[in-house]
Amino acid sequence: MNLYKHIVALGALTVITALPAAAQVEKVAIKTTGISCGTCAAVSEIYLRRLPSIDKINISLKNEAVLVSYKPGSSFQPKDLREVFQKTDVGVTQIQISARGRVQEQAGKRFFIAGKDKFLLMSAANSPQVPVNTPVTVEGVVNDRVDPMELRVMTVKP
Repeated sequence: MNLYKHIVALGALTVITALPAAAQVEKVAIKTTGISCGTCAAVSEIYLRRLPSIDKINISLKNEAVLVSYKPGSSFQPKDLREVFQKTDVGVTQIQISARGRVQEQAGKRFFIAGKDKFLLMSAANSPQVPVNTPVTVEGVVNDRVDPMELRVMTVKP
């Protein structure tokens, strides 16, 4: 009986490790203005920790940048991030994401789908080509001021 349990456990482990990582926005790097003092950073961190989707937070006073990691299954809500920083008089100048997902074509447009999040892919002369219907991890800059959000891809990894 004990051998049977080990075989079942090994089979389950094999299936789990063969599955691709869950599609979602995993990390967000935020360039800011005004988060250059310890008090601003501490208050911003307190507000960020109140967001249920945020897992880890790292604030660099020197670079005026914030790196947040998302909990598995969470969705990317830039509006929530902007509201947090607005409360502390911190400006957001750029949002960059690292996300796992795949590209789908719809009505002649290419969208990057990462879990619950959808981004319209924006082409640039030096943008890497993102394959369609293949799981990939991308890093890119997000324009969250439009709907759907736009994504300028900087790097693509299988």
